[in-house]
Amino acid sequence: MSKSPEQCIFDGMYKASIELGYATYDYRPPDEVPYPFVEISEAQTVNQANKSRIFGSVPITINVWGLHKKRRQVSDMALALFDAALKITEIEPFAFSLNINACNTRMLRDNTTNTPLWRAVVELEFKFN
Repeated sequence: MSKSPEQCIFDGMYKASIELGYATYDYRPPDEVPYPFVEISEAQTVNQANKSRIFGSVPITINVWGLHKKRRQVSDMALALFDAALKITEIEPFAFSLNINACNTRMLRDNTTNTPLWRAVVELEFKFN
């Protein structure tokens, strides 16, 4: 059985993050995990059909968490993940392309822990067929 489009993109971005040397999780890890780290978060398959095939898009959210004094590091990591997303063109059995106009990155101050943090929210959208 083949993977769903969202699972393909989730796995592809997870692998890309690891290859970039980032501590990468599919959940927000416990507070004792050192910063920075990447959390591959929500992903969704949005199907569109025509007469002969199914195609669509996969929106995915990636969070980069880092220390407040290391804003540049968080921003650089977010950019590197975006650049890695640009290189994803095929994950069997799908062909993918990044819909650049639907992508964005936000830098947020985060005070959900006792340590002041920066969080980059990287929202990507891949088209598939």
